[in-house]
Amino acid sequence: MPDRVFLRWTGAALAAGGALDFLINACLTPWLPRGVSFAETVASPIFPWRAGMAAAAAALLMFGSVGLYLRQAERAGRFGAVAFAVALVGSALVLATEWVQLFDIRDLALRAPQTLTKLQAGPGLSLFDVGALVAVGTFTLGWVALAVVTLRARILSSGAAILVIAGFFATPSLQPLLPGVWGAVVSNSILGAGWFWLGYEIVERQ
Repeated sequence: MPDRVFLRWTGAALAAGGALDFLINACLTPWLPRGVSFAETVASPIFPWRAGMAAAAAALLMFGSVGLYLRQAERAGRFGAVAFAVALVGSALVLATEWVQLFDIRDLALRAPQTLTKLQAGPGLSLFDVGALVAVGTFTLGWVALAVVTLRARILSSGAAILVIAGFFATPSLQPLLPGVWGAVVSNSILGAGWFWLGYEIVERQ
């Protein structure tokens, strides 16, 4: 069994990441400007707060994924090890994406907004868009797989794992149904609640 103090810290990180994910999407995302260019959105005063908190949430989830795997490693098997690796890498990629947006992309939006607008308006996907899609895709795949591992291991709450899976699938399902950003708010509330619940259980069961 891994060190209990270490597991508590990882559980606390996972819970904090889930809570932060909820706060970002419930309190900051709705205040981002709408109907403007990407450069104007990035240059807005609220954007660095959102990107900074999103980077912090990704870092917390990356650390939390370690404890989530270790807590059930004996029953996770090979699939669990692969799921953990993908979730860890995906969290790291999301952290890198948010970091680049916070510093590099925002700096470009403030100093040369026309250049950023041209990059976004060009034909096809930009390399930045491709990188972001790879990061989000890896992150989603890894965490859904890790939630499935949690369901199979039956050590932590199945309800919490189901919330994580439901949160990821709710994002594309609810956005067309709810006005504005409320689809993202609701789906991330579900997802954040699942992460928080899993983290809380890791802390409490040590």
